[in-house]
Amino acid sequence: MKVGSRIKGLRIEKGLSTFLMAEKIGVSEQTYRKYESDKNSPDINTLEIIAQTLGKSFIDLLPENILFTNNDQKGGIALAYQSTINQQSEKLIEQYEKRIEEKDILILELKEILKKFKKD
Repeated sequence: MKVGSRIKGLRIEKGLSTFLMAEKIGVSEQTYRKYESDKNSPDINTLEIIAQTLGKSFIDLLPENILFTNNDQKGGIALAYQSTINQQSEKLIEQYEKRIEEKDILILELKEILKKFKKD
């Protein structure tokens, strides 16, 4: 079962609408629906907020086929479902690259506005 299916099932169990759930986690309903349909994946922070809203732990939202093992050398939990982690990482990188691009565009626009004010 994918993350979206797990989130949807837990939301339904809690009796929450997609609108209310989206409002509670601070995203649009359209974005939240994309999470549930696995058309988009929430970032790690949003996934944690979803888990808290549903009264679950972050781990409860992960797909069932993730294997947890105790990694004594590092003292933590190792996730053996590498492709899911890689997909999440790639999506995070894409999100950050988009934000950087938007920031650069905004900086250029603000520089143009400042030039106009300096001329006046």
